[in-house]
Amino acid sequence: MAIYDPTTPPLFISGNVTQVIGVDRYTHVDDTQISFTGAYETYELTVTGINYQTIGTAETRSGVSKQYNALDIKGGDWITSKNGQIVLNIINVIEKSNSSIKIIVKDIDMIVYKTFAGSEVTINDEIAFFEVSDNKVPLLNGPDIQTFFSIPLAIDKIQSRFAAEEESERYRFEFDTPNNSIDKGDIVTVNKITGTMVKYGSTNASEIPIGVVIEKLINNTVIYVKPFNTIVDNHTSPELLTGIAGGIYYAHPSNPGAMSTTKYAGALPLFLQIKNATPTSIQSATSNYLPTSSDVVKINNTLIFDGSTHIVPENIETFVNLINTSTSIHKVTASENAEYATVSSVAATSSVAVSTIVVSTDGGSTYNGLTATFSDGVNSTIVNFDENQGVSLIPYPSATNYLTYNAALIAAVLNTAFTNDGVNLQASAKFPGDGPEPTVYGILTIEATTAGSSINISGIDLDGFGNTFVTGMGIAATTAPSINSFLILQRADGGDIMITGTGTYINNNGITSSSIGTAPILLMLEGADKEQETGVSTSVDKNQTVIATTTHDHFVTGLDIDYTPFSDGDVIVKINGVEINIGDADNTEDGYFTDPTDAGYNTEGNPMVAKPIADISAGDVLIWNLGNAGYQLDPTDDVDIIYQASSYDL
Repeated sequence: MAIYDPTTPPLFISGNVTQVIGVDRYTHVDDTQISFTGAYETYELTVTGINYQTIGTAETRSGVSKQYNALDIKGGDWITSKNGQIVLNIINVIEKSNSSIKIIVKDIDMIVYKTFAGSEVTINDEIAFFEVSDNKVPLLNGPDIQTFFSIPLAIDKIQSRFAAEEESERYRFEFDTPNNSIDKGDIVTVNKITGTMVKYGSTNASEIPIGVVIEKLINNTVIYVKPFNTIVDNHTSPELLTGIAGGIYYAHPSNPGAMSTTKYAGALPLFLQIKNATPTSIQSATSNYLPTSSDVVKINNTLIFDGSTHIVPENIETFVNLINTSTSIHKVTASENAEYATVSSVAATSSVAVSTIVVSTDGGSTYNGLTATFSDGVNSTIVNFDENQGVSLIPYPSATNYLTYNAALIAAVLNTAFTNDGVNLQASAKFPGDGPEPTVYGILTIEATTAGSSINISGIDLDGFGNTFVTGMGIAATTAPSINSFLILQRADGGDIMITGTGTYINNNGITSSSIGTAPILLMLEGADKEQETGVSTSVDKNQTVIATTTHDHFVTGLDIDYTPFSDGDVIVKINGVEINIGDADNTEDGYFTDPTDAGYNTEGNPMVAKPIADISAGDVLIWNLGNAGYQLDPTDDVDIIYQASSYDL
């Protein structure tokens, strides 16, 4: 695959757009007001006639052919138009061949739309595919650069798209939910418990500041920070990053070149993990899609399936199990997403061109709800859509005397009925919808929750516009049972999923390589001084009890010391608050400590080797001499082992 590497040529190939489908509209209601324009955030593009890029090295997927083609395009790469205005990120590759590709692209932060009031490419447009460097610099190079761009300033426009982030040295953090607790100008760090971004100095905040917030976007789900130090988001071996957000990576004292999340004595801090990995995920676009006897499938260069030697998997579950047998090698985990019968409303098929139920035509003076029956083929429920369902009816925007149900209200009412009557169905609403009022009415989807369930909607009752539920919503009355199983591949550490092989299975129906995930994000702590080691009193070995009543000399109490005492310091043992004599390389005192790994360690009452107090270390066990102490210890006695541990250990 064409993976960015400073030593290999960047990918730059072009093709012609033959299909454009808007996928997700921008739905955030914010100061941009973009949500009111109906602008799309993501598009599905089909691009054909993609040319080859000849290079001078065999360090590629094609090997000795020394070329890039459409098979080298992957999730995480970018596209651009000939004038350099449209710059979109590839977030998913559905299918590809040597010369064609079907992809999902996204206008990140709606930057293109904000700049040019539009981000859509059109059919017959010529677009180019390119990569960016680790610090988000566009890599525009290769023999086709001059012939592709239609105007001299095109490359400048592309570079300007990325330069704003580079010039301000800002880093983009994206969150699943709005972060409303921080503001522009705040110094921020990461919460050591939750892993979220918080104000520096707040409860459970890391002692290491990340940077200053310089911008908040997308309803506070995207935050730009000017970091105080270098941020690493492209670790080449993300599987080695086993920590969590808020944790620190240290130099490993006994494994040169390695690092550890354990704070060993004298360990130098290297990185602060400021965000957990964003997994790389791939899902098949076609249900029940399986390799055949003619296919060879490799994941991250690990052979998964060879049709000439392996039994062809009979279903997705079997293939999932086959993939997961070698997860420890290729770092990818497979799973199955099973979907059952489903049906959605379509505004165009509604008798009023809007998917809705009208329960009042006079502003609520009178009501005319309707009743419909919903069945999974075995169980059924009768649902009333009227003014008595505990929901706030919606006035139609251009005719407010009509009080209506939208997809969200219907879904809420249906799910209550399905749960109460044991119907194996569930309803959901998606916004924006597909009619003339897409942000108001949405799309209603009803799904079966078991494999054998169908979806049946019946009823002749009419709403205020004379429609049944089916005709008013524009939804099918009957949907047969079905089982659609989709393969999901996920790399939890955010590393690449590279799918290669031969045959027709790979590079089709969503089974394509992806680099869309991100490794755990680290803040470099280069130049950080090792903290001064000090002795710290610890209570971890206080208030202990022996495992059994002592009955003889050299009795193993079962009490060990948790930490190595700091700087060969003193160790004191108290029984019920009274200090006893501890042997200093002497096994005849009231008690002494011994190494349980020594050959002489025993539970028979035979003398053991008493350690010098200065040599006592973590794990050493307290031994009791009944005869010298003059009394027994039993489980009611309170035993305190008092010492100072290293600050590096606590």
